[in-house]
Amino acid sequence: MPEFSVQRLRGGYAIVWRDEAGKRRRFTLEATDRTTAQAEARGWWKRNTGAASTVGGIVEAYIDAREAAEIASTARQRDAWKAMQPYWAKVEPAMIDHEMAQEYVRRRDRSDSTTRYELSMLAVALRWAAKQDLIDKAPEVWRPAAPERREKHLSPREFGRWFAEVKAEHARLFVEIAIATMARPSAILELTWRQVDWERGMLNLNPPGRRQTKKRRPIVALEEETIAVLRTAFEGAQSDYVIERGGKKIDSIKKAFQAASKRSGIHVTPYTLRHTGAVWAAERGTPMTELAQFMGHDDDRTTQKHYARFSPTYLRSVSSNLRAARNEAAALAD
Repeated sequence: MPEFSVQRLRGGYAIVWRDEAGKRRRFTLEATDRTTAQAEARGWWKRNTGAASTVGGIVEAYIDAREAAEIASTARQRDAWKAMQPYWAKVEPAMIDHEMAQEYVRRRDRSDSTTRYELSMLAVALRWAAKQDLIDKAPEVWRPAAPERREKHLSPREFGRWFAEVKAEHARLFVEIAIATMARPSAILELTWRQVDWERGMLNLNPPGRRQTKKRRPIVALEEETIAVLRTAFEGAQSDYVIERGGKKIDSIKKAFQAASKRSGIHVTPYTLRHTGAVWAAERGTPMTELAQFMGHDDDRTTQKHYARFSPTYLRSVSSNLRAARNEAAALAD
């Protein structure tokens, strides 16, 4: 437990503790609400009691700061840090070099994408610490090369076989929404009924009060069949959340996907459905600019890179023009 408390002070908050002599000390915080004040206090305590002299103190302070600023969800970072702690917690930043990072990858014995994410988070936390003047300089953190990205998607036949093995009602509803909206899994799990515009047939994937991040959550149109599925679910709803079970919000859908994958023999993750929907839309001639908006991409460059090749018209004009030129050349030769 921390050796301090957060108390009210002149309309704001202060961190209060007793020094080695037993004298009561306090420091005024900038936060204006208790939750933020507690997060700020944790970071302040780590920075000013020597805890931030280790990687463990720095990473925890960094995650606390992100959480207090409500920049984005820190759940994935906290999960990653749990796995990283045994190796990194007591390391001094100045000790970090290429060999130490490579040894971590060897001991961790996970995929390159997993260890690359973890070491990237470490690098960002150390750069943050340098900006906060907690350390003089952020060391360079070696990371495995980025693995070649392979977009996984299902054919309609594969999807049908797999979906037939999805048994739980909340999981089937998740799948229906995922295919209809191409939304990221977290956006669907956090979806509430007030985000559904029944009159206009629209769905706002960004809940009220959530600040948009780089992974933008757009407003998307719903076709009649999806609206009908949602209406049926709404009639039996036991909570504000669209994806629920027994009146409680669902935090993860992975187990239902894993069970259906085992029964069907077709490996599917929640994110597979986002890529599947995008490929299906591209195959049916959806313009990349519209697909980009629907997926929440800032522009269509990312969309073009991953999905343009699935369009039936992809580079056809180039191929046709080349053949026309070749035929003209043949005719002139005659």
